[in-house]
Amino acid sequence: MKPPVFVTIVFIGVLITGTTHLIGVIEVFRQWATLQEFIGNLLYYVLFSNLALSLVAMGVLIAIWVRLHQAKWLILGYFSLFLLFYWLDRLVFFQDDKFIRFPFAVAFQIVMASVLWLGLRCKSVRLYFGEIHG
Repeated sequence: MKPPVFVTIVFIGVLITGTTHLIGVIEVFRQWATLQEFIGNLLYYVLFSNLALSLVAMGVLIAIWVRLHQAKWLILGYFSLFLLFYWLDRLVFFQDDKFIRFPFAVAFQIVMASVLWLGLRCKSVRLYFGEIHG
């Protein structure tokens, strides 16, 4: 069965974000000494967050590829983990005095979460992952 367009878009999105975070892990190791000077112990947080997001992305990609029933929940979990690290970065570790983009970020994430949730509830997507039998 050919995957629905929405599943392909999600797969490509997870592939891009996972690859970006994997590159982040590689760059942390390449620039260890320089980053240690500038951000100190936050270096371990940057390494952990990039490593966690890249490993979870690999798991989600495999789940989509083999069409696991739980792939829908793994995709939503990955999105939630991404949002958790995003807001940890913005609000706790790398604070900025300007919150001019704050309303846009919240609105954009709500829209993205809604699109993801509604897209994963489509009949063709549920049929693809074997949740319903055609």
